[in-house]
Amino acid sequence: VSARCAPVPCLVMEEGGCVTVVTDPAVGRYLRASRAIRAGEVLLSERPSAWWVDPSFRQTTCARCLAACGDAQQREACQACGGAVWCSAACRTEDADRHAVLAPWIKASEAWRKKRAAAETAGTGPCKGAAAEAESEEAVGEEEATEDASLLACAASVAALHASDRHTFDRVWAMHAPPLTSREEERCSALASWCEQAALSAAMPLGDLLRGCCARDRANSLALTSLGGCVEEAREHRPHGYALYPTLALANHSCLPTAARVDAFVATGPRPREGGGGEGGGGE
Repeated sequence: VSARCAPVPCLVMEEGGCVTVVTDPAVGRYLRASRAIRAGEVLLSERPSAWWVDPSFRQTTCARCLAACGDAQQREACQACGGAVWCSAACRTEDADRHAVLAPWIKASEAWRKKRAAAETAGTGPCKGAAAEAESEEAVGEEEATEDASLLACAASVAALHASDRHTFDRVWAMHAPPLTSREEERCSALASWCEQAALSAAMPLGDLLRGCCARDRANSLALTSLGGCVEEAREHRPHGYALYPTLALANHSCLPTAARVDAFVATGPRPREGGGGEGGGGE
């Protein structure tokens, strides 16, 4: 799975491929093997239809390829939205059209996070309580604000897709979308009001866009994380981006992360267990 590609989705199922998409009235759509699968064989390759950076990593993750941008001197930054960087001038150029749609949404999401943080500090936000619980509640409020900003980024990415490729947007919108909880409905309504205040626009009503993205994000987005060799230690084993893959999602499940970016991998041999012997050869 790779997010390092152009913003044009492409499903590769070569002639004689080993999987096919099946629609069953009882269980819905899913992937099924069409022949025996050889060890090490690539089942399918799909570019992301929509992707976005986790708000906590916006200053250190390329908005296009999701690579780590550790050197502040070398990364390209958007001064207009204040929430996007690129690892190179090439990535920034290739992401220009998409970011033109995303920029006002990212700016609005950063303003929302600051508004929530100010509300928590003043004690007027949703995380009020006894002094002994203030620190814990503030952390919860910050996490919720980050999740809200991520949902706005998801909506922005889907809105950009709608503007550039309606056919692919239709494939994304056909993804499974479970009913929202009452808390999610309230969250989407509040964000829709904020978007209207920020003069954001989309090809569909903002509330419908946010509710649709919330359902599809929760059910089918893939979390992208780094395993080993990262520029930042805090980045390891934490999702730093998310993506929607309409076909790959048919093989998705609820574990996070569902996709990994391996920047470096070091393998070591087994170490003898103290005392040696025993079942399993005594190694770790």
